[in-house]
Amino acid sequence: MGLIKWKKEFSVDIKELDNQHKKIIKILNHMFSLQGKEKTEKEIEKILGDLHEYIKEHFRTEEEYMLKHHYSGYDKQKQEHNHFIDRLCEFQKEYLKGNRVNTSILLNFVWDWFSQHILNLDKQIGTFLKEKT
Repeated sequence: MGLIKWKKEFSVDIKELDNQHKKIIKILNHMFSLQGKEKTEKEIEKILGDLHEYIKEHFRTEEEYMLKHHYSGYDKQKQEHNHFIDRLCEFQKEYLKGNRVNTSILLNFVWDWFSQHILNLDKQIGTFLKEKT
């Protein structure tokens, strides 16, 4: 996996959400840039914390859009968001127990989930919101 570049097909045509998606990609690229390098515990802790906090903020924003506009797919989205946060917390728990976090596995998990989530569920939200406004 190389550095992730924003592609037009990732756009959900909601500026705020697209900007948040871009920031998540920036965090992932930072994580990728540390691959194969000796990482300090502080760097790993910071990446995990930044990713966790920003993803939660992003999900909150998406969920507010969905609730405000009575999006019928809200429950499915919320379930997906919760599942992702739970899995991310598992990585953090392992780290806090003193176990080594395999950043390759973490990076691949986040990117696979994130890209599929954008291309499938988030695109549907974008289409729905464009029709509402």
